Amino acid sequence: MITLKAKKKNNTKLLISFRNIKEISEQNFKYFDICDLKDPNKGSIGAWGEKNIIKVVKRCKKKVKVSATIGDIFSVERILKKLKQFDSFGLDYIKFGINTQNVLKLKDLIYRIGKLTCKTKLVLVIFVDKNSIFETVEENLGIFYKNNVRFLILDTYEKGDENLISYYRPSKIKDFIKKCSIKRINVGLAGRLQTNHITKLKLLNPYVLGFRSAICSDLNRQYISEEKLTFLSNHFFSNRSKANDKAGA
Repeated sequence: MITLKAKKKNNTKLLISFRNIKEISEQNFKYFDICDLKDPNKGSIGAWGEKNIIKVVKRCKKKVKVSATIGDIFSVERILKKLKQFDSFGLDYIKFGINTQNVLKLKDLIYRIGKLTCKTKLVLVIFVDKNSIFETVEENLGIFYKNNVRFLILDTYEKGDENLISYYRPSKIKDFIKKCSIKRINVGLAGRLQTNHITKLKLLNPYVLGFRSAICSDLNRQYISEEKLTFLSNHFFSNRSKANDKAGA
């Protein structure tokens, strides 16, 4: 039996973040494109344990893409070490953050990443509630594509009441996506996004929209609601039920 995912309404991918392996059910793979492994109890981009990351990769192989965060690590040396380690896990995307206003430190990190031979797509997380970081990245986009960082995602570091739209209007985000597109860099959007943000943000044609809060049944983002996940997913797919076709039919 070959299982086909429903037809997408547009090209924007749907990313759903999971905080532990117990939350991930194969029956829910049809609701999203990217299974994101991120533990909010360990920080803004807290990392899962190595063994469970590898388990999920094996379980999800050929069904959905898998991304994982390396943790709240901002030392250049430690970031490089973690990227090398995570590159051996078979992931589709590795997410890492940078927390500096120093242009030289940012450039040093990106140049050194460019010398790595990673098989996995590298995603730089930009924290929009740290405005100077966003501006530093925006002013230095030229170095990213040349050094194998071709995916950026706008997110919030503090997970309070504010969200991405609280910090930047869609017009500002659209301008940033356009600048990145010229440099052939893909941009994802996250940061406590809610279902009512989807229509407006999809018009900006981001590479991916990422969610956690919007699919949780509690304000602390601890428990996933399958009902909310299904409702959110319907904004991305024209028909949420999978088509089941017999092999060769």
